[in-house]
Amino acid sequence: MLIRPLLFSGLFTLLTATAHAGEFPDSWTWDTDDAKTRADHAALEGKPMPALTVSGWINGEVKPADMKGKVVVVDLFATWCGPCMAAIPHNNELMTKYQKDGLVLVGVCTSGNGQDKLPQTVKDRGIKYPTASDPTLATEKAWHLHYYPTYAVVDRNGIVRAVGLTPDHVEEVVKKLLAEKPQS
Repeated sequence: MLIRPLLFSGLFTLLTATAHAGEFPDSWTWDTDDAKTRADHAALEGKPMPALTVSGWINGEVKPADMKGKVVVVDLFATWCGPCMAAIPHNNELMTKYQKDGLVLVGVCTSGNGQDKLPQTVKDRGIKYPTASDPTLATEKAWHLHYYPTYAVVDRNGIVRAVGLTPDHVEEVVKKLLAEKPQS
């Protein structure tokens, strides 16, 4: 008797995850010219959020428990990346605007170059959200990073819903996911 409810629950989770994979237009990503990159990112969508293997938190540490039941935006960036730096004011606005509604924004400084400049970059650029380094590049690998910035958005159930978003489409995804109720 116990097998049926567990089987049904697992099937429901699989169907729910599958329904969400690829739900946002590919044109909202940087992946429009590269089918392989889009496939790498799409492979993460509809699945549980990969781990953030980071250290050296600035502006507060975000633990897995802090993300439970929240919509999470992960901004994977490099300190030397112009578009990444240009997106910081919008990230700050996004966090301020939606934090009370359940948004968590996490900056992850990755790349083989420039992580040593993270503390100064946070200060100089006025980053107000929790930010950490990816010293072993494990997070970069887990999130299938191909370019900077790479934005990923995770729903309240811990499921990746979009990867590779351009900065100008992150808020649209956030608003949609904040309106959804978490599954129990």
